[in-house]
Amino acid sequence: MSDRRLHLARAALQRAEKQWKGQVACLPGGTDRIMRRAFGGVDLAHHISIGGIAPVGLHEIICGHDDAAASILAWYLARLSIGDQTGKSLFWIRQRRAIDQGGLYPLALPATDMPVMMVVDRQATALWTSEESAKSGQIASIIVETTDYDLTAARRLQLACEAGHTRLIAIRHMRSDGKTIASSAHTRWRITPEAAKHSTTGNRHILSLIGGRGVRPGSWRMQIDATTFSLSVADALENRLPPDRYA
Repeated sequence: MSDRRLHLARAALQRAEKQWKGQVACLPGGTDRIMRRAFGGVDLAHHISIGGIAPVGLHEIICGHDDAAASILAWYLARLSIGDQTGKSLFWIRQRRAIDQGGLYPLALPATDMPVMMVVDRQATALWTSEESAKSGQIASIIVETTDYDLTAARRLQLACEAGHTRLIAIRHMRSDGKTIASSAHTRWRITPEAAKHSTTGNRHILSLIGGRGVRPGSWRMQIDATTFSLSVADALENRLPPDRYA
């Protein structure tokens, strides 16, 4: 690429980032609730143009395995800096056979933290329930396990979250070809077990931010604590794209 083309590309990227940042003030939930740090101190401003994870809206986890880490990540994101949500529950919607549920099990949490669980048979029911619950404004956060949905469905979920000031974490199954359908989600994540030769305990995973709005992809080596359902960064893999280079 010539110097001129490179300059034009950088200028276009800067304009796009400024336009996106200009919309931050209109974010449901306000800019003061943006979650700027997570996973034990990771500064997300380097990877998300609005400065961190949006407190309201759709976030997705791409799941390609039966490891419980996807459940723990969903739980972590759903409860992250949840603020004053007195009287509001966390709603977990599971579509049967949507995900290999050998590892995605209902969390063994204390009764005081147990989410409201609902199991449905059809994707249409899972998406409708998620949308209506999000619009109601009576739920603090929603987690839904479902089969892949299209961009129209993603937009409907996003609009429902904005209407009810709700956060929705969708666990979507990774396609066999490794590609993902376009989405309006604020962030898209993937978590996979670290290679056995690098992880002797089995609780090390690679967490990747693979896409979203105004996102620069990145990866981190994470430590999973299944007893507290928490994640913390063990090693930042700075400036490295995920292996399949999602955008």
